[in-house]
Amino acid sequence: MRMKHHFWQVERERRGQSFVELSLVVLILALLLAGVTEFGFMLNNYLHVLDGAREAARYSSSAQAFTFEGVPPVYTELPAFYYVTALVAAQTMTPIVLNPANNDDIIVSVFSLVEVPDGGGSPTLARFPSSTGWSLCAHYADFVSYLNGLDPPREVPEAVAGPGWGGCTPRQSAVESSDIGERAGLAGGAPPTGALLVEIYYGYPQLLKLPIFNNSIYSAVPDPVPLYVYSVMPNSAAEPTPTP
Repeated sequence: MRMKHHFWQVERERRGQSFVELSLVVLILALLLAGVTEFGFMLNNYLHVLDGAREAARYSSSAQAFTFEGVPPVYTELPAFYYVTALVAAQTMTPIVLNPANNDDIIVSVFSLVEVPDGGGSPTLARFPSSTGWSLCAHYADFVSYLNGLDPPREVPEAVAGPGWGGCTPRQSAVESSDIGERAGLAGGAPPTGALLVEIYYGYPQLLKLPIFNNSIYSAVPDPVPLYVYSVMPNSAAEPTPTP
């Protein structure tokens, strides 16, 4: 009787140990499944944003960002170029919604070689409209006015129609002009051409909000997760005319 009781006690302890081990394994598997699910949603949003940057760069690759004449050339900017580029990016990335509270922004830059008169040196690479690029956040009011002034008026795309754009902090381009010069053939003796750069900053808001992934003392991943995409396309309209 005593021996039977002993075996029963040992079997119960083994079952208890197995239950603890199973609980730990299930917890780890649940966390892995949650991580894979969260990453899947984030990757899907990333691809939407990437499509927005690519389509905007592709659409505006043949458009004029400015006119220029004279030697050295005098550049006259065409603001509509930047508005349309941002519009195409916002329309393409739907249903993604940029949140200015997360410092989300769309940056557009155009590059061109500026001729040096009288053979005073090699052509220099210029960036328009500024060294930091055109920011939707900084020009949001003008962007909305442009859409309202079209015939017929255009609605602000859902991706950039949220509140907070009036008080947002503009982002700056994360790409150096020299890098674009090397990639687009604007330096190193290659045939000159213009280039268009579209960048999008997007903070992915976590869906599951789990403590281990969400902002907390245990978190290893920020919420929102900062994402950044860019696309570069040639822009022949930005190629300066040869110096006579």
